[in-house]
Amino acid sequence: MTKEIRKKMEKDRLVLERRYLTKTRSLELDREACIGCGVCATVCPKEAISLTEGVVQNGRLVEGPDVDINPEKCVLCGTCTVFCPSNALKSILDGDEYIPVVDYEVMPTLTKVIDIDSSKCDISCELKCQEACPVEAIRVETENKDGKPIITKVNVDRDSCIYCKQCEAACPFNLVKVERPFNGKIEIETDKCPKECMACVDFCPTDALKLDGEGRLEVDKRFCILCSACEKICPENAIHVHRTSVDSSDTKSGAWFTALEKLTSTELFARELEEDSEKRVRSLFVETLKALKRM
Repeated sequence: MTKEIRKKMEKDRLVLERRYLTKTRSLELDREACIGCGVCATVCPKEAISLTEGVVQNGRLVEGPDVDINPEKCVLCGTCTVFCPSNALKSILDGDEYIPVVDYEVMPTLTKVIDIDSSKCDISCELKCQEACPVEAIRVETENKDGKPIITKVNVDRDSCIYCKQCEAACPFNLVKVERPFNGKIEIETDKCPKECMACVDFCPTDALKLDGEGRLEVDKRFCILCSACEKICPENAIHVHRTSVDSSDTKSGAWFTALEKLTSTELFARELEEDSEKRVRSLFVETLKALKRM
């Protein structure tokens, strides 16, 4: 008999939990880390996740969208945790992080890399990487040596990092390299933007959106992670996020293709299927040649 999934609502967390005789599985949402982008709701195969509408008044953000999860639909598969841009969702087994869809190779691991060569850091940088991080994921350790401060270590909290590349751009010595999974573009219909509306600017988790000197909305594409949070909060539907590819480890399951179709354009989905078919044909051809040689 399938064990019931119980839902617990706490101030800063939402927890779905299923207890067995010898183990406990859970899905946990960190409300503080959640950026309200709705990616989790988009990819959920059971449509168990919903997103409330944000509140905008006089062009300013009052309250961001809130994520809710239906325990009667959720199967604790972990698909949402794979794609969450802010790592706000965690799939847990007996206290340790465990993502079933990744373990069973149903879903890949998305490309999320941040590499800082702290051995070459110089205190003259004024700790710009730490100052630039919008989520305070970077902490620089310093100490005095021969009466002068030096950088000894740069710590990155990868559970908090959203891979926005703000630190990469801020480092004056080019010591930071960041790779993120979503590729694509963001389009803004500025003629639709209400005068002095700042809702998307307030809501953008990476500080990629700004108003220029004439009050028009512009995006710094270096820092946009294509999470679509701005698209969700815009009261005039003036922002459109188009994902064209998702960098990840190699997985070719039906569930992965379905997630791709939901997250990106239909053109990408068709291309992925075509590439997978070509690989299968090449593999079959090679195996056939090997078989013929053995005859």
